[in-house]
Amino acid sequence: MSKFGLLCLAAWCIIVVGFAESKNPCQPPPLTSGILFVTAAKGLQAGGGQFNYDSPGKRVRFTDSEKIVKKAKYLDVLFLFEEGIFYEIDSKTSTCKKRPLQSTLHPMEIQPNMTDLGDMYMGSRIDSGQGLSMNNWVEMVPQLNGAFSVTVSKVGCLTLSSVLFTQSKDLLIFSFLEVVKEVKDPQAFVPPTFCDDVLLEPEGNTFFGFFLNQA
Repeated sequence: MSKFGLLCLAAWCIIVVGFAESKNPCQPPPLTSGILFVTAAKGLQAGGGQFNYDSPGKRVRFTDSEKIVKKAKYLDVLFLFEEGIFYEIDSKTSTCKKRPLQSTLHPMEIQPNMTDLGDMYMGSRIDSGQGLSMNNWVEMVPQLNGAFSVTVSKVGCLTLSSVLFTQSKDLLIFSFLEVVKEVKDPQAFVPPTFCDDVLLEPEGNTFFGFFLNQA
């Protein structure tokens, strides 16, 4: 995205935020899981597979599925926001990389400083059962040089989609499908034993920066 485009986006956010209602962000369910697609600019795939999210513990596990995406390198990554680290896991070779996590910003829920753009409706309001009521939240993210929006269901506060607009890669889209309020395997949030003695590498990243590198 050009500087002009980014400035236009920022201006749009400011204008809309000026008319937005002041609301407290809803709270997501404690545990959620489902399918997550991550798409970058020009339709490039950055990931596609299973996600597990522990909201109270601030932990996210994402694993690419070979049935969903075709890639040379498949991801298996565990983000531990409270600890400020993330693991890149390769179960096939029993190897692991441990890196610093440089930000708590992620697309799984509404951040406290986001602004509500008001109620929206996907589908039909008139015909019962043929639409979904939702809320859209937005914020400018100076550290990522862009703008970030999250769309959640009005009932249940389930994340439906998140979009990050950046100057370097144009955009990053997170699409959440088949979301359920449970995590079947609690061990999803525990690093494998072969990660126990791995040293922390000096090079870190943000949640979004990690996926941008995969595109």
